[in-house]
Amino acid sequence: MRKLLLLLLLLFTFIGFAGCGEESVSYTISGDSAVEVGKTITLTHDYDGEEKVTWTSSDNTIATITDGIVLGVKPGEVTIKIDVEGKSAEKKVTVVKSSIVITISGENSLYVGENLKLNVSTSFETANEVTWSSSDETKATVSSDGTVTGIGEGEVTIYAEVLGEKGEFKISVSEKVIPVTYKIVLSGDSIGYVGDEAKLNPKVEPELEEAKFIYKSSDADVATISSDGTITLKSSGKVTFTVVLENDESVSSSFEMEVKSNVDIIYDNEMMQGKYNYFKVYKRGEEITKEIEWKVNDPKLAIISENIMLAVNKGTVIVNAISEVNNINESFEVEIKPFVSDKPSEEDIQRVDEIISNMTLSQKIGQMFVVGFNGTTLPDSLLQAVNDYNFGNVIYMGYNVTSPSTLSALTDSIQNLMIEKNTVLAFISTDQEGGRVARLTNGGTHFISNMALAATNDYNNTYLEGVAMGQELRNYGINVNFAPVLDVNNNPNNPIIGIRSYSDNPLKVGLFGVNMFAGMQSENVMGCSKHFPGHGNTSVDSHYGLPQIDTKMDELYQTELAPFISAISNGIDSIMTTHIIFSAIDKTYPATLSEKVLTDLLRNELGFEGLIITDGMEMDAVSKNFGGYDQTAIKAVKAGVDILTYTTIANPITAHKALMNAVKNNEISEERINESVKRILLKKLKYDILDNPLAKNNDLTELLKANEELNIKFAMNSLTQVKGEFNGLNKEDKILIISPETSYDLGDHLSSNSFANYAWNYLKNRGYNCDYEVISNNISKGDSSTILQKAKEYDQVIVALSNVKTSGYSRSASFVNNLSQLNNKLLVIALDTPYDIMSYNNVENYICVYGYQKASVIALSKYLNGEFSASGVCPIQAIK
Repeated sequence: MRKLLLLLLLLFTFIGFAGCGEESVSYTISGDSAVEVGKTITLTHDYDGEEKVTWTSSDNTIATITDGIVLGVKPGEVTIKIDVEGKSAEKKVTVVKSSIVITISGENSLYVGENLKLNVSTSFETANEVTWSSSDETKATVSSDGTVTGIGEGEVTIYAEVLGEKGEFKISVSEKVIPVTYKIVLSGDSIGYVGDEAKLNPKVEPELEEAKFIYKSSDADVATISSDGTITLKSSGKVTFTVVLENDESVSSSFEMEVKSNVDIIYDNEMMQGKYNYFKVYKRGEEITKEIEWKVNDPKLAIISENIMLAVNKGTVIVNAISEVNNINESFEVEIKPFVSDKPSEEDIQRVDEIISNMTLSQKIGQMFVVGFNGTTLPDSLLQAVNDYNFGNVIYMGYNVTSPSTLSALTDSIQNLMIEKNTVLAFISTDQEGGRVARLTNGGTHFISNMALAATNDYNNTYLEGVAMGQELRNYGINVNFAPVLDVNNNPNNPIIGIRSYSDNPLKVGLFGVNMFAGMQSENVMGCSKHFPGHGNTSVDSHYGLPQIDTKMDELYQTELAPFISAISNGIDSIMTTHIIFSAIDKTYPATLSEKVLTDLLRNELGFEGLIITDGMEMDAVSKNFGGYDQTAIKAVKAGVDILTYTTIANPITAHKALMNAVKNNEISEERINESVKRILLKKLKYDILDNPLAKNNDLTELLKANEELNIKFAMNSLTQVKGEFNGLNKEDKILIISPETSYDLGDHLSSNSFANYAWNYLKNRGYNCDYEVISNNISKGDSSTILQKAKEYDQVIVALSNVKTSGYSRSASFVNNLSQLNNKLLVIALDTPYDIMSYNNVENYICVYGYQKASVIALSKYLNGEFSASGVCPIQAIK
């Protein structure tokens, strides 16, 4: 009982204290009592005092409040309280789940090992981060940026959680299956020949069992293909074969084949008159270089040699290639178009026209002369002739160029005279052919003959010769070379041309000649091909008689004219006439005086627009048959000549006076004179003579040394073993060498200027047991008898002679024939033309060198010593 009273007393005491405490809350909080997660509501109070009201949340993890704004964080219930002036008020707020909608987008499948990116969007904006998760990380993982990586096959759910809400996205993860891609691989020959069969061998990759194919040909006229891939080649052309997989036509492949004729000829089907066509013959892909016989249906249009054709006239020619050995008989057409000459520039024409307008008639006629003189210095006679008759050009003969130390000074004095008297610089010309005709041998290279160069069988050698000659000549101020000789030496009895000609084959003559003047042109020296229309088919020297050639016109085109047609088309700037009557063209006058030859044929028919220059007008063929120098000069100019050539001063004075009178008497118009002068000045301008005429006067020591080595190389390559076998002398033999002397210097330390002495000296120093004998070209009876008796003592006899046939040296011919009976190892050498073999009966070993000069003698000596083998090819078809 007592305990009960005590408890009641304590209760009343507590109630009393409570009743006498602070006053109850006098403020209230108004507003919504619920808020969604992630959203806010605003609460207000009724306090209107000045103190700041403090808002607090009983649990900030459920809801936060700032200045009366409540933000739902997660579902739950909190008490929101305000405190002010020591008083407070409370309000219960419930946080409920948000109504936010989460959407995930992206691909709903991926392969194991691959990635895909998912994107998430919410129904309202929120700054809260997305939390990504995977329902099964053995299938797929997801990174914080929503990138899903396939791990293993199966279905997986990817979650994106925002503000307590989750979005779901199902993804299928599978292993990647790479489909098999088949392809057809074809193998076979890409080139085939008409009449053959071939086989395509298709394979499927990767391998496919029992693959079957469908075959197609793009051109059944060229080739067909059967169901098993066998190809039948029917005609030349290109064809494409297509192979398709029978059970899947999307799988296909193609194979291209070129079908060729068994014989294929490469050529140009169009060419210009005067140009060359080079043929190549292939049989089943292999080039055939020998045993082909070439023919043309019309020799008036083209000539052909080996695998080269020269077009000589306009039209369409059929070419035939025949070889019994190779079973070839093919023909094809080539169209030959007319030659069209290049034209000078308007600027050059204007300059030349201005010069002509300021020239006197005497100066203009003077330009149409080349004159010669004696001596190595400027003579008073030439000075006076230029002063009185305005001769505009000169020629150097051998006697003018004996001293290289005076030659440049001579050139410069002549050109200075021309400037003073004529205002136009001179052509300074010479005959530097090589071989027999070479004016500049002291201070210049004495190159081997044209025929020797042709025997090298390399057309480029004459280009190299032309370059070397051009460098030497221009150094001394010589700007015109009366070369190359384009005569076809088709007459073995020709007394004047011979080895000056390249060959009796007109095509070879043309090719070697074209390369020669091209080489000179590269060094600013003008070439002059000679002797138009051709001096090769004559047995009369026009220096001493009047030759006549009765060859028909068609044959002239095929032979004599062909090299000149080639030269014209390939850029020769001047052509020298010959003093020969060609009866098929003009029965009255030689070419030099014939309008039919020079104007109708050379100018109009062949299209030549360069300079027509005469051979020496003092040669007997003209000077003794067609009047004096006055009449022949007028006839030549009327015929079409631009420049008259003389080797003296007196005779051209007569000619100059005659031309002056002919113009004054209207026998020749001044316009005709102007035509020639214009051509002359245009060429002087082209070759830089009007602006740079003086000699270069360089030290040529090294150049001459190099050119001499080149010349010896030419000579060695030209040496031709026409008959027999020879590989050098035997040092065990007793040797006798026999030869005449030569007018060309063979070097110092010789007792006799002869091959015999030179070779004896060369061989003696190399351990040979040898002797030598020097004889005349046509051996005397006494020498013949003595040497024949002496020759019996020798194991090996070598006899070298010049022009036995051409000069009719009957004693020398008999001497060689007798030697051949005495000595079965006799070696016979033709020092000049190769025709000498026609004078011998039983010569077994016959060598040609095509010229008796130092380079050839050096080459012969080396050959006898066995230092090289003869590789030359004789350019004369008649003795091959």
